[in-house]
Amino acid sequence: MANPGIVHGVLEGIKETPYGGVELSLQVQGADRKGRPTTSYVDARIDKFEVEKGLHNAFRPYLGKEVFVPCLFGFYQKEKGATAYDQVDVTGAPLRLQAAAPAPAVASTGQPSVAKTA
Repeated sequence: MANPGIVHGVLEGIKETPYGGVELSLQVQGADRKGRPTTSYVDARIDKFEVEKGLHNAFRPYLGKEVFVPCLFGFYQKEKGATAYDQVDVTGAPLRLQAAAPAPAVASTGQPSVAKTA
């Protein structure tokens, strides 16, 4: 079972894999249990069917820049009894998350507003 989520970090590299897919290397910032800043890396894979559609090309402009990547988080175990590994699969193009602009202030007249009905 995989859980959806977003990886937020700096795209450090894009490399092709032997099976025809692409792997994104993301540097992510976090904090340990004492609140100290930590840096770690997440390798997110794009499968060969998505590469054929060109999904990996959507990430190329973000190389060396901050990016939000939609992903599925799961585990991979080659065979029963073998060590299971974390697996992060990219599910779509990079997200454009930005701060919403504040709404313009409306001058108050001190009078309650009344909606007109026809």
